[in-house]
Amino acid sequence: MNTSNPGQPISRDQVLVAHAAEMIARTAFSQDDFAQSLSANLHLLIPAKAVGKDVPNFGSLTHGDGFLKTSGTWLRRVNRWLSGEVDLPCWIEEAWVQSLTGEFQECCLNELASRYGLTGARELESDGNALGEFGQLVVKLGQTVQLGSEILSDGRIDDDDLAKLPDFVDRLRAVEARCSGLRSHAEDVLEQQTAPATLLTLHQVNSRL
Repeated sequence: MNTSNPGQPISRDQVLVAHAAEMIARTAFSQDDFAQSLSANLHLLIPAKAVGKDVPNFGSLTHGDGFLKTSGTWLRRVNRWLSGEVDLPCWIEEAWVQSLTGEFQECCLNELASRYGLTGARELESDGNALGEFGQLVVKLGQTVQLGSEILSDGRIDDDDLAKLPDFVDRLRAVEARCSGLRSHAEDVLEQQTAPATLLTLHQVNSRL
């Protein structure tokens, strides 16, 4: 999904809302699920702010009339953000992105990064599975090559390709992000290996002085 429109620029919060709405519409992750995930992430990332802004902590609530009332109030509040009735506040943005899942989070991050001329570098999963990430890169690259071949079948990118270009841009961003993440991981390993050698050289130099 790509929300960019050259004729009608959209705001940062509209990008966030669009990707959340797309995720809810296309997956089994309901609006209620998103609302509870958002609440949990807010209390995890900015607990004091969450309490100060009356964000319910469902982890500490017991089921009953109070739970239902609190849940309903929060769901209506999230719905107003999703519908655009109320602007999304900046303090909620990071938790909002973290509440997106899979490709929706990745596409959202890539699009937000591209607005500043950056690449949404994707970190390796928590288990550090570089091989798995490389496999995902190969898959993304294959999808990008396939679509790119269709677009460039006439040797150019022009108005005839408008219907396919948003998806093409999304796939290119996904490839860029995974390449950047893997490159950063490789660079980190190189730095860890070269740092001891550099310290040893400095020590030898100092010893001769």
